[in-house]
Amino acid sequence: MKTLLAINSPLIKKIATFSFLIVCLASVLSWGLIKDAYEHYSQAQNNIEQFSDFYRVLDVSNKLAEERGYANQLIFATVGSMAHAKAAFIKSQMETDEALTKVPQDILSSALLQNTLSHLIRGREEVDIYAAGPRTDPHEARKAVDMMMESTEYFHNVLFVKTESFIKMEPTAFSAILQGQALGELRNSTGKLGSYFLYYLNTGTPLSESQLEKISRAWQQIETQWWLLGIPTSYSSDTDSFRTLMLKTRHDFQNKGAALIRHLQTQSENRESYSVSVSEFTVRYQDSLNTFNDMLQMYLFNVHQYYGKVKNQALEHFVLTLIILFTIYSLAIIGILYIHFNVVKPLLKLNVRAKSMGEDDVSSPAYQEVCEIKALQSSLDKLEEHIDENRILSDELKKLTEIDALTGVLNRRGFELQREKLLATVSADTPVWLVLIDIDHFKRINDTWGHPAGDKVLASLGDTLNHVALPNWMVARIGGEEFAVMFSSDSQQDVLNSVRRLQMACRNLRVMTDNGEVIRLTASFGVAKGLPADQDRMMSDADQALYQSKKTGRDKITGIGDAESH
Repeated sequence: MKTLLAINSPLIKKIATFSFLIVCLASVLSWGLIKDAYEHYSQAQNNIEQFSDFYRVLDVSNKLAEERGYANQLIFATVGSMAHAKAAFIKSQMETDEALTKVPQDILSSALLQNTLSHLIRGREEVDIYAAGPRTDPHEARKAVDMMMESTEYFHNVLFVKTESFIKMEPTAFSAILQGQALGELRNSTGKLGSYFLYYLNTGTPLSESQLEKISRAWQQIETQWWLLGIPTSYSSDTDSFRTLMLKTRHDFQNKGAALIRHLQTQSENRESYSVSVSEFTVRYQDSLNTFNDMLQMYLFNVHQYYGKVKNQALEHFVLTLIILFTIYSLAIIGILYIHFNVVKPLLKLNVRAKSMGEDDVSSPAYQEVCEIKALQSSLDKLEEHIDENRILSDELKKLTEIDALTGVLNRRGFELQREKLLATVSADTPVWLVLIDIDHFKRINDTWGHPAGDKVLASLGDTLNHVALPNWMVARIGGEEFAVMFSSDSQQDVLNSVRRLQMACRNLRVMTDNGEVIRLTASFGVAKGLPADQDRMMSDADQALYQSKKTGRDKITGIGDAESH
């Protein structure tokens, strides 16, 4: 009977330990995975909300530029077109006011809204007063034009500055935000350019030197904004349909509005009479800007489509995580209940029976159950091995959620988690280095050889970066064709040598397509240094350095020492 009691006591303890282990493991795994999945979904939701707010600002910008154009048409309208111009101006005012009310208070506070409206009301009143009067004084017309210009410029000067500090999206969205800002500023700049000619067309006088300077600066701004719009991005705003519409818009503006402006400028410089009246000019020039709104709407649709897709993927991942963990938890509880009712309770009863029968009662039927208990103990040992295997499998599955399936390096989620672990191992005065790598002309690779070849290039680059990286480095794909490498080092020269090795590895990489063609590639590099507490600033600095590498010729290293060369 001593043998029976000796077996039962540790066996019950082992069963209790197993049960407790299962509950703890399921709880820890559940909390960690649910938290990560929910944070990813919340970030995606936050991104799409912030970009929606950013679009509302752009929409107001366009509406103000349109209203300014219709105000100019009303100021210089002929008697026959006065009623039509007045109706268009009133309709434009209503659209502007409606768009202003949709801008969130985080961006447009009540005080800022009142200031914006007060400027607008003064400009509108000046236009209405001039349109109702004799309309014979060109200086009064110029005053009305300038008041509308001032009221719309107030919004641009105050609100766009505020928007830049408000939008705090992931660093890889920088190019999409830049593209959106370029859209708003381009519409404003082209509208202002036309306004510069109105007084001189109305009076038939040549352009002054100061006005010619303004016009020259306006052309430079417009060309810069067209260039910013042409920067390739990894976001869905960079689609063939958007590019086609952008080219059409630019073509219409160049062949209608810009051609008209240059023709009038030439006539002014040659002291010739202007070939168009001011009223005809306002209508024709406004017509050349019609497709700008279509371009903004397509930009919004494409970016929303991209972020909506990201949000839906994050939501699917979150729901799938809940389902899987609920299933695991349910099975764990069922297993615990089964063990309790079919193993623990019978063993406890057996112990009670054994004690009541006495230790020397060898003829007791309890002895017949010793073999069964031993067999049960053997089964529990196997169960323990199975639990260990499941724990290992769970760890492997968790790692898989942090690995990019295509390239084999860390994905963005894995990068953020591993970054925290890296920062926890270095002291506060140890520099941490971040290298952002972006494949040059990747869109051209996809367009020339197809997306399967593009995927093969990404996979090959991920394998190459992993091969070049040292054991304590982090290598991740953080979006599209953009990769990141992070490590700590006290020597700037060592870092520079390491980044140059990465650059040479990219230059030497050769990818064979399915039809036997060889793809060669280069990449641009942005490097930033920071302390563990400066990670947000370091990411922003590295992104800016990468942008400079792209802007100044590609296949370059920017952001460290004298590396800013090919």
